[in-house]
Amino acid sequence: MTIRWGIIGCGDVVWKRVARAIQDDPNSELVALCRRDPQKLAAFCNEFGVNRSSTEANDLISASDIDALYIATPVHLHHPQTIAAAQAGKHVLVEKPMALSTAECDEMIDVCREADVRLGVAYYRPFYPVIQRMSQLIDDGAIGSVLSVSAITSTPFAIDPGEDGYWRVIPGEGGGGSLMDVGSHRLELFLRMFGPIRDVKALCGTIAVDYQSENVASLILQFESGIHGTLQCFFGTDTEQDEFAVLGTKGRLTSRPLNGGSLVIERNTERQTEMHPPAGNLNSPLIADFAAAIVAQRQPTVTGERGRAVNRVMELAYQNAGAPH
Repeated sequence: MTIRWGIIGCGDVVWKRVARAIQDDPNSELVALCRRDPQKLAAFCNEFGVNRSSTEANDLISASDIDALYIATPVHLHHPQTIAAAQAGKHVLVEKPMALSTAECDEMIDVCREADVRLGVAYYRPFYPVIQRMSQLIDDGAIGSVLSVSAITSTPFAIDPGEDGYWRVIPGEGGGGSLMDVGSHRLELFLRMFGPIRDVKALCGTIAVDYQSENVASLILQFESGIHGTLQCFFGTDTEQDEFAVLGTKGRLTSRPLNGGSLVIERNTERQTEMHPPAGNLNSPLIADFAAAIVAQRQPTVTGERGRAVNRVMELAYQNAGAPH
């Protein structure tokens, strides 16, 4: 069985990774593309050799020969487009963050369940070998009892009004700033590795830039297990910060950069370094898993429920910080 894909929203991430990941997957075929800008859409089709396109999302949603849609539009469109796609019988893999609110996430989950279609959210870091290795070490007791997890993430993101992607700093379109955009990836890992979070304290601010949404966010988290967590997210740094660390009673695991797969294992006076690089195309395992989930009629690794859990933590953080959201 070959999964016939359409993509709604052909921006930077889709150009760099998603379209090629679909084309490279043996269980998938990329049949149609959608973008509102006709000139940029034509360039995209030419680059990836796709003959069918439309500037209207409904053309792909209603198409009878499309099985699954990758939705990569601004966040405020995720909810209505996912609902419409599910009601048209399409499986949906939606970009992160899943939606503007947990209420929107709930409706997306409910409608996809009623329509008996798969719903996934495009968090691809669970497929990183370094994350799987860290989880194995933790499960094996290699660093004792876990006390805390921490992550620092930043991007050089600096953009002016009118440019592609500016929606990321408009609360009504992107839902927030650095926390929603880059912080959400790390929160998904926190929840996956250490379970539910019961308390969130947060500070959000806009420093040195004129954005409506935050470019600096700092969170202190307490998990239901008692483990503590800290997360710092930034837009506008010349160097990309990308650290993920877990501290236990008998050692520490540190991946820096997480996107590169480096892992430092510290126990007593011993220190060893391992390399567990991700796939050459970071989105390939995500696409392969979602297509396989459709074929096998199982849930994908990153479910709508997981996406909702991430949104809930961010919602609590914005409420605690009194930040626009």
